[in-house]
Amino acid sequence: VEKMAARWGWENAVTDWRDVIDDPDVRIVDICSPNNTHREIALAAFEAGKIVACEKPLAMNGAEAAEMAAAARRSGQIHTVWFNYRRVPAIAPARQLIDEGRIGRVYHFRALYLQDWTLDPAVPLVWRMDKDVAGSGVTGDLHSHLVDISNYLVGDIASVAGASRIFVDERERPEGGRARVEIEDASVFVCKYANGAIGHFEATRFANGRKNGNTFEVNGEFGSLYFDLEDMSRLWYFDSRDPKHVQGWREIAVWEE
Repeated sequence: VEKMAARWGWENAVTDWRDVIDDPDVRIVDICSPNNTHREIALAAFEAGKIVACEKPLAMNGAEAAEMAAAARRSGQIHTVWFNYRRVPAIAPARQLIDEGRIGRVYHFRALYLQDWTLDPAVPLVWRMDKDVAGSGVTGDLHSHLVDISNYLVGDIASVAGASRIFVDERERPEGGRARVEIEDASVFVCKYANGAIGHFEATRFANGRKNGNTFEVNGEFGSLYFDLEDMSRLWYFDSRDPKHVQGWREIAVWEE
């Protein structure tokens, strides 16, 4: 920790999060620790009157998340979850185009989040694959981003149905010894939105050749939008109201503020 502090120019370094909470000079607590620690740190930070920014997934389960949200409201402090993809350049104009009615009523939202870093059975059971620490697999790690983007662009989800799969049942622990894998490697679900739209989501760590393949498409009555995180400053837009002889997907380069 001290080496990292020196490298990045931090004024102080401690190894106990309680020291951060107790420091009167610290006004914002940024929780970047494993998922099973989020609740305890957040509750203590709110009790101490701190602003809290928590990494996703917010908690190990819905009950913990509800408790943390209630504490946040009682504190009166600013609080947020790190759904950082809302701030990707091309997603802001996607929201703007939808708000302006340019694609009309939204019918479909479909999204993929594809990675391959756990495909090799020799990859050890790190904390992100440990149920007691992570709580869930790709659902909390990857789907949480997609669901937030869909909430941001389309609206609230009313109901879901899905399926998940563990492809490698057992892995070596980093500290030694083998253990069962209890959280999902891949997950798909379909949903209905409160506004009548429907959605399709797929997340996996077993998509060979995909490193951070995060894409979504929104289809509406007048047009469509398409986004790929690996080309994050471009948004693709189709307008069916254009004359037939000039219809096509339009690339919007998002370089300016």
